Amino acid sequence: MWLLFGEKMQTETEKVHILDKKDFSGNILENINSAVAFVQRHTNLEYVIKSLRRDNVPEIPEVALRETIINAVCHRDYFNKQSNVLIEIFADRVIIANPGGLPGGLKPQDFGKKSVARNQVIASLLHRAHFLEKVGTGISRIKRAVEENGKSAVQFSYDDSCFTVTYTRKVEPSEKTTQSTVGETVGETVGEILQAIINRPNITREQLSKITGLSLRGIEWNLAKLKEQGVLRRIGPNKGGYWEVMSKDDKK
Repeated sequence: MWLLFGEKMQTETEKVHILDKKDFSGNILENINSAVAFVQRHTNLEYVIKSLRRDNVPEIPEVALRETIINAVCHRDYFNKQSNVLIEIFADRVIIANPGGLPGGLKPQDFGKKSVARNQVIASLLHRAHFLEKVGTGISRIKRAVEENGKSAVQFSYDDSCFTVTYTRKVEPSEKTTQSTVGETVGETVGEILQAIINRPNITREQLSKITGLSLRGIEWNLAKLKEQGVLRRIGPNKGGYWEVMSKDDKK
């Protein structure tokens, strides 16, 4: 299962600035959980304060994201040895695709209403592990969760060779990217980076990479963006200096 994290997509076919890439080769259940965690690290999380309780509202609802990845793993064409389940994350969208169109026996007019398992053994395993719920309800659960969440939109497409789910991200302008320390919308990885810097201002890029699981290139990209947005500044040289997280008052 391949996952890519890119800064943006300039055209429908051109991918630029790949910042992080993961290839999960564990068992099916491990791969699903790892894929969900990867996407959540690279998409936004909003902290909503209600009374004395803080609710975490993900950009893509976890029930929809998990259902999409499970379906991709369950219904992919495993006879196609050239392709894997592929998840691509860009500034404006998240694309989850698996080789194989609609399973044989499922007509286009029945899509989202009926379910035909391409891989009966895998479907049975996922059901016994409580990864799959009622057969044939996955698409409706995804649509309902996205609609109720209201922070993204979802589109389904397929042909004879591939099934694709695209989540359109409602991304705020870059100058409004904010800090987890003031309870605003941030990517989970950005929050981890800022918290690690708060705890250890002299932390290195290599140490940040180990903490977040992001590549060095991904760390450098995030640090550059945070500095550009006035959230973070470097005091002193690369060796022997330290980081400082800016407060709202500092930026005035």
